Amino acid sequence: MRLTFLVAVLAIAMPVASPMAGQGAAAQTPGVPMAPPPPGPAVNPDAYVLGVNDEVEITVFGRSDTKVNTRIAEDGTVTFPFIGNVRARGETPRTLAAMIAGRLKAGGYFTNPIVNVDVKSFISNSVTVFGNVNTPGVLPLDRPLTLAMMIARAGGVRADAATYAVLRHADGQPEQKIYFADLTDVSGSGVSMRPGDTIFVPIADQFFVYGQVNSPGQFAIQTGMTVRQALARAGGPTLGGSEKKVSLYRNGKLMKKIPLDELVQPNDVLRVGERLF
Repeated sequence: MRLTFLVAVLAIAMPVASPMAGQGAAAQTPGVPMAPPPPGPAVNPDAYVLGVNDEVEITVFGRSDTKVNTRIAEDGTVTFPFIGNVRARGETPRTLAAMIAGRLKAGGYFTNPIVNVDVKSFISNSVTVFGNVNTPGVLPLDRPLTLAMMIARAGGVRADAATYAVLRHADGQPEQKIYFADLTDVSGSGVSMRPGDTIFVPIADQFFVYGQVNSPGQFAIQTGMTVRQALARAGGPTLGGSEKKVSLYRNGKLMKKIPLDELVQPNDVLRVGERLF
């Protein structure tokens, strides 16, 4: 994805005494300024704050030899021809371009230069999303985003995903178990993301149903699922089965005559017995 924008109106090389003055740089034709490609829909060029190790491409249009691909150094700067080191950390791509354009103009190298900055690699302000999502990866934090919005950027969860995610903040705070159905901004999926956060979506916890049911097998546990709902997920009892004959194997122990409103737990094994005629 690319962050692209335009600063100023025209780039014309001036005949000044500089190391680059004799290289015959072409001036841009007056009129409508050259427009770079529009920014990608998922990234806001006005909001992403540059940081150390972000990779940027800086171009001055009208001079094909004035292009730099570089990473922001540990001191927060990038080096550009003519003007040397420029502070980049804490700037947005737009403000960095304006700063470079101003220094090029002030130094007499260009008149109203067109400066374009693309972010090629988002490193400093990003969130890692992995696990059972459709498009895991390191995603840019280019605007205020919640956990739910970040999961959406990762393509949403897969069919076998749990109904919650595990959130780990970069500052070492304890991990949080965030349920997607909880939309609050403190403990739910409305919580704000911070640079360096990690989101892990595990596979859903499973339970098992066998015996006199129409579709025995292994199934994912939904939040708040009861034994009655678990039996429904397995197709319900057969004509020969009875809801009064449900037994439960949990943690190696056999439990008989289970209430149908009992909550299902991970790795529960339900058995539906035959009815007595």
